[in-house]
Amino acid sequence: MDKIRNTYTEDIRLEHNTGADWTMDYYHFHNVYELYLVVTPGAEMWVGNKQYLLAPHDLLLLGTNDLHRSIIHDRSRYERYILYFNPFYITSMNTGATNLLESYVRLRASGTHRINLGGEHAARLTAMLQELGRLLTETGFGADVRRQIQLALILLELEAITRPAASRGKSPEPSPPGYPMLKPVLDYVDAHYPEELGTEEIGRLFSFNRHQLNELFRAMTGLSFHQYLVQYRIVKAKEFLEAGNVSTTEACLESGFRDYSHFIRTFKELVGMPPGKYAKQANAGKRQRT
Repeated sequence: MDKIRNTYTEDIRLEHNTGADWTMDYYHFHNVYELYLVVTPGAEMWVGNKQYLLAPHDLLLLGTNDLHRSIIHDRSRYERYILYFNPFYITSMNTGATNLLESYVRLRASGTHRINLGGEHAARLTAMLQELGRLLTETGFGADVRRQIQLALILLELEAITRPAASRGKSPEPSPPGYPMLKPVLDYVDAHYPEELGTEEIGRLFSFNRHQLNELFRAMTGLSFHQYLVQYRIVKAKEFLEAGNVSTTEACLESGFRDYSHFIRTFKELVGMPPGKYAKQANAGKRQRT
């Protein structure tokens, strides 16, 4: 699973990239939340089963359970800001009246991960990100507090942006070739992921041979069927642990893993920590919001 490992150890990481000498063009998820602000055209983003053709001022908000892939077409000039942050780091500032991750919850509930901000909102958010970038270079007394406060201000700005019109800029996205064939398989995985699933069984159900199924998955997700299934099951295990009231053994079985040691090893590899530690952090964050 080395290809799809993508963990971050920093509480906050900000990137301002132009062009690309590499690309995350296969489905993956992060152990951090992601803010993705598009400056110029030249790329597309897949989140779950949705394709977004990216335009200037597009904002995408991705949580730790969002499988996604980016495909950069203009590899010399495509410009974007990407902010990664540890949700457990910022939820320590939540109160009973304020959930700093509300914008992520709201946008996802609206059925999309993207809104187009328009020039004015995009310029304001860009300035706030640039200020955070400056603070990330500071050291000394109070620097860590100022960084956390600036991140909180950015999240409050996102809440204000998404509150009045979460569907602003939303438009139907075209389905690429191959998607109509893959969607029934993805829906089947969503409904049956706890069960024994293999390429031969799926192939029989949907009239593919093993090679055709893996080629279709690689073309649409950047992963083989098995790699996609493992990631999907780990995402589900994370959701079970975040909800609470389940043990790591129950999360293992309910997400479709049969070998507990394999589950522990794979979870740690993809999420960056063992499931028990992840559950404790998630529950600590929930207590801080109450």
